[in-house]
Amino acid sequence: MFNNNNLAKKDKIFMLIRAVVLLFAILLMAYITIKCIPLMSKLLNEDTRVEFKNEIEAMGIKGVLIVLGLQVLQIVVAVLPGQPMEIVSGMLYGTIGGTILCLVGILIGTVIVYFLVRKIGKDFMLLFFSQEKIDSIQNSKIFKNPAKFEILMFIAFLLPFLPKDIFIYLGGLSPVKPKRFLLISTIPRIPGLLISAYAGNKISEGRFFRTIIIFSIFLIVGFIGYEWSNRKRRKMEEEEEKKETLENDIKEDISQKDC
Repeated sequence: MFNNNNLAKKDKIFMLIRAVVLLFAILLMAYITIKCIPLMSKLLNEDTRVEFKNEIEAMGIKGVLIVLGLQVLQIVVAVLPGQPMEIVSGMLYGTIGGTILCLVGILIGTVIVYFLVRKIGKDFMLLFFSQEKIDSIQNSKIFKNPAKFEILMFIAFLLPFLPKDIFIYLGGLSPVKPKRFLLISTIPRIPGLLISAYAGNKISEGRFFRTIIIFSIFLIVGFIGYEWSNRKRRKMEEEEEKKETLENDIKEDISQKDC
């Protein structure tokens, strides 16, 4: 009875924390949207663009730290989307500056998540993902094969719009070594970050048509990549099943010979 009560209490705490995190994410995204939409329309005007850039320069290191902090937060709080922050970074600090800022924030956030999961375990992951989703990946044969899991992660982090958050959290439970995991979860992101930051930079210059073209291409590449990654994953799962079947057959043959 005591254990059941403790379990029920724990579930209630998790539900409350999940609700708070979700509410925070919704409010934050609503705030960013309310601020950014009027700004984008104003950026059509040359004088407004000059004023906007002057304001950013006047913020100095404070502005950099705010954007960096929001990028770290986006990684730690899995329900927050990453693309808006990448675009905003490009708007504020240009293609290269925005990309570097995002990459640093992603690295810091990934390190935080990795060691939190190592320390707390699945309980931390349950704040953002269902038990079923975690188990479906963790119990897969690919997850238990470091080489193939690395390939799957690399594809997810390289291609735009593929779900990445679950892989960041699973890194702390995976058999992949910490240094390799941090490299795989950051370096392949660079092309996508460059494109998002470039799009943001074009928005700050008032070139909305070019931004629409960039994201249209981005979406097409993301869709093709999603389909291709699914096929690749299924192929790897089939290979692991064949390998397991072969190993079981060999074990059976050996046991029969021993008899």
